[in-house]
Amino acid sequence: MKTFSVPGRKPVLALFMRLLLAALLVLPTFGAEAAVVLTTLHSFNSFPNGEAPNRLVQGNDGNFYGTTFRGGTNVDNGTVFKMSTNGTLTSLYSFTGGNDGSAPAAGLVQGSDGNFYGTTIEGGTNGFNGTVFKITPYGALTSLYSFRGGNDGGFPAAALVLGSDGDFYGTTTSGGTNGGNGTVFKISAYGTLTSLYSFTGGNDGGDPYAALVQGSDGNFYGTTISGGTNGGNGTVFKINPNGALTTLYAFGTVTNAMGYPLDGANPTSGLVQGSDGNFYGTTQKGGTFDWGTVFKISANGALTSLHLFGFYDGGYPDGGLVQGSDGNFYGTTYYGGDGIGLYGLGTVFKISPNGALTSLYSFTGGNDGEYPGGPLVQGSDGSFYDTTSNGSTNGGTVFKISPSGALNSLYSFTGGNDGAYPETALVQGSDGNFYGTTYDGGTSNCGTVFKMSANGTLTSLYSFTGGIDGANPETALVQASDGNFYGTINYGGTSNSGTVFKISADGALTSLYSFTGGNDGANPGSSLVQGSDGNFYGTTTKGGTNGGNGTVFKISADGALTSLYSFTGGNDGGYPYGALVQGSDGNFYGTASGYNGSVFMVSTNGVLTSLISFNVYDGAGPNGLVQGSDGSFYGTTFTDVGTVFKISTIGTLRTLYSFTDRNDGGYPFAALVQGSDGNFYGTTSTAGQGGAGTVFRLTIVPEFQAVTLTNSTLRDC
Repeated sequence: MKTFSVPGRKPVLALFMRLLLAALLVLPTFGAEAAVVLTTLHSFNSFPNGEAPNRLVQGNDGNFYGTTFRGGTNVDNGTVFKMSTNGTLTSLYSFTGGNDGSAPAAGLVQGSDGNFYGTTIEGGTNGFNGTVFKITPYGALTSLYSFRGGNDGGFPAAALVLGSDGDFYGTTTSGGTNGGNGTVFKISAYGTLTSLYSFTGGNDGGDPYAALVQGSDGNFYGTTISGGTNGGNGTVFKINPNGALTTLYAFGTVTNAMGYPLDGANPTSGLVQGSDGNFYGTTQKGGTFDWGTVFKISANGALTSLHLFGFYDGGYPDGGLVQGSDGNFYGTTYYGGDGIGLYGLGTVFKISPNGALTSLYSFTGGNDGEYPGGPLVQGSDGSFYDTTSNGSTNGGTVFKISPSGALNSLYSFTGGNDGAYPETALVQGSDGNFYGTTYDGGTSNCGTVFKMSANGTLTSLYSFTGGIDGANPETALVQASDGNFYGTINYGGTSNSGTVFKISADGALTSLYSFTGGNDGANPGSSLVQGSDGNFYGTTTKGGTNGGNGTVFKISADGALTSLYSFTGGNDGGYPYGALVQGSDGNFYGTASGYNGSVFMVSTNGVLTSLISFNVYDGAGPNGLVQGSDGSFYGTTFTDVGTVFKISTIGTLRTLYSFTDRNDGGYPFAALVQGSDGNFYGTTSTAGQGGAGTVFRLTIVPEFQAVTLTNSTLRDC
């Protein structure tokens, strides 16, 4: 919330609310209340890029523009900034607190001339009552009007809106002709100001902090932070260009057991009209734990609560929303995030759909096996195939499971020549059989390569010796365009640093490359992927030129290896264990396990971009990726029970599900697979009803069930 000195007016936001924040920090955040997922794009750090961001607006250049209430380079007077859709922020202007104004409490609007227009709540030439300003996309600022605090109003905390008549419309939180409860005004691009309406503080509301929006009907819509018929929690109103005002909704209609208005309270931000014709906005307070809400309201006043904020997803969304060209809504919160300070210094978020998880099967540790470790593979018959590393006769199993959850054990390993402990996924060959590896067993007890039919007939193709051919395979095979299978081994080879091998469908194995443990890397811990150029791409968990943090490499079908990138162990991560996947854009995407783990993108010529670094809130220990039909990448993390996540090609991360280590399972060590039905399928290594792991299905639901308030009645949609 914003606290500032307003001479001669009643305190709207009391200081005790900051103390209440500290108390609320000990309360748990109940994600079940939220049906929309928020993705943090940027966390502010006060100097030099500002603190406490306000409402964003998307410029005609595709970037988002906004202001911060505090921070910057000039004694904490606030800033104007520009941010790209992937979170790159540029500071454009730092206010001085003089004639240019101070403390912009709202966002910007782009005029027809391409410049941006906004307000400051303090500063100016007339007793520090605030200003209206213009700023170019490159940061050149001009002051247009300084408020006097009388009938013209004072302390404009809201963004301006460009009307269809070419003038700008806005509000002031103070001043006016009715006891200083604020005004609605009109101002030309040259600075000529006209007062349209003065609030009374009664049923019509009072203290409008929010920007107006002009609806498709030509009227302007806005909110007040106080007043209304329900205990002064604020209102939504409509006003025409001539100043005739109608109150549409008064907040505080329904409260929960703690006394917090479920429909929200004290909307300090403006509305935005969505492409569906409804208006969207935020309330600073209210909701389950009084951290604020996101809501939707129709032109006739029917309100729906969409999201109830907690702390780590942000708190007190003062800045409102803007609908981006991608159809999502973007906004900011005043508190929360992982920035500096007790409460965090604010976030930028995007509202998008959520994920719903269904558990399909829980392993018992008996004949069905236990601890499934590899990602599932969908066979041509529509069923999913995988292995368990233990269970049955303790050598592990191969199983088949239908999309509805019916499981059949196909084979139990004996630990003899057939191998033991398969630790990775199967791959279905072009001949319809499944191919895989075991970690132990075989004629030298160094692991095997096997072939298995869809009905469970298993043939051992090769037994590793522990010499030049390697030992103890832990990664899945990939069938190349030449019909052969290619794989990596973590140990063995000429330097005992691992190998790359090729094996035919009839079991003829060729060692292609032995890692030295130097600049070429060591210990490849993930499967290969064949690129569109015919080469194979993979990672090593150690070695390289930067302190042994691992590498990304390319290798041809005849064994010519090129090191593409050496991890530093810093922002780029380190120790990549997950297999790479080639995206539809031609780049390769992967995960690294160093520290909490990261997701990266690397080009075919070795240019690496770090997309996201995981933290304790969004999971840790990523296991590899799969690209979904929507173009995004999906994966799992295994630390702290584990999560399922989604990440875009520009690094926008969303946690879809957090495992509980109960019936839903825990510690998913394997990547996901997208089934032909569009759902994602995966396994957890522990828990479930049998305590030995689960198979699950993840469904991405397009919409969620919201709670709607219509005519003061709470109902489910």
